[in-house]
Amino acid sequence: MPKDYYETLGVAKGASQDDIKKAFRKKAHEFHPDKGGGSADKFKEVNQAYQVLSDVQKRQQYDQYGQTFDEVARNGGGFSGGAGPGSAWGGGGNPFEGFSGGAGSPFGGGVNGVEFDLGDIFGDMFGGRQQQQSRRMRGIDLEMGINLTFEQAVFGVEKTLTLEKQDTCKTCGGNGAAPGSKVVTCPKCHGQGQIHTQKRTIFGTVASSTSCDRCEGMGKIPEVACKTCGGSGALRQSKTISVKVPAGIDNGQRIRVQGEGEAGYRGSSAGDLYLVVTVQSSKEFNRDGFTLLKELPISFTQAALGTKIILKTLDGNIELKIPSGTQSGTVLKVKSKGVPNINDPSRRGDLLITTRVVTPAKLSKNEKELLKQLAAERGEAVQVDENLWDNIKDSFS
Repeated sequence: MPKDYYETLGVAKGASQDDIKKAFRKKAHEFHPDKGGGSADKFKEVNQAYQVLSDVQKRQQYDQYGQTFDEVARNGGGFSGGAGPGSAWGGGGNPFEGFSGGAGSPFGGGVNGVEFDLGDIFGDMFGGRQQQQSRRMRGIDLEMGINLTFEQAVFGVEKTLTLEKQDTCKTCGGNGAAPGSKVVTCPKCHGQGQIHTQKRTIFGTVASSTSCDRCEGMGKIPEVACKTCGGSGALRQSKTISVKVPAGIDNGQRIRVQGEGEAGYRGSSAGDLYLVVTVQSSKEFNRDGFTLLKELPISFTQAALGTKIILKTLDGNIELKIPSGTQSGTVLKVKSKGVPNINDPSRRGDLLITTRVVTPAKLSKNEKELLKQLAAERGEAVQVDENLWDNIKDSFS
């Protein structure tokens, strides 16, 4: 019957880790073999109890089963019939009792001549076992950047790109078989791609499947492996492709080019290529979705009297009418001269023109006189700052 480790250290079952540590130090000092009245056996028991109760995982196993899994393994497999304090078996007999040690099991496993693995059972029950995963058959997706001018992003463009990647072997066409050789059914898994096994356990028969290591989950193998690619069906090489960039693409968006990632294993489907778009800024236009924005400087007289201006757009020059009395910051709309809708290229956004009335920094004498007359006509008070040169010229006139 397993010893009561809590009793050995003289602590309660709910004792904290600090209490357990203090109790251990006290007991270890008391029973140390080098001390008078010490006991090597008692010291060993105290140390064993501390090793279990000071480890959170081992303590949890001990509280639940009365022993740790390590102790079960050392004892030759099988939990002891008389459970310790807190055991799930409650001292009324152990369901694993009588399982003798056997080869291949961390606990020893086997009953009536049939071997079993308790490590498998507990691994499956508590998620501790990672089953072997088959090789990823589909090719890897790739990502690369692509630079566009502002105009290319608005109207679309066809780009030629060259990239290094795992691509289909030209010698075998991607199936991994040497020229003149066949691709045959895997003799180990018989084309299933997986190996199915069954184990008899204390809970009944447990079935499991693992990827076939001969064909790596494909179900087929080349009769003779291609020498160029070693039977994988792909090798690293340079490839040039042509990509159509849709009109209306924006900065930071991605273009998916299907099937232009890395080649799949032995003819499996290839991955995709993702192009991350970077759009150069424009000196004349800004973009807000599918709307183009542009600032237009106009003079005071153009704003006051109105005019027609030849305006440059992405589609060429157009004539834009500036109404009389236009204020600085007025927004004029030019329909359908913006960015094509990427989802429906037949629809386009608008071009919005924001006017900026520019005040001249320098005026001729005649301009000043005319503006003075205008101010007087409108009853506005103005004070003209005459510079030194103007005063000199006036003195000689």
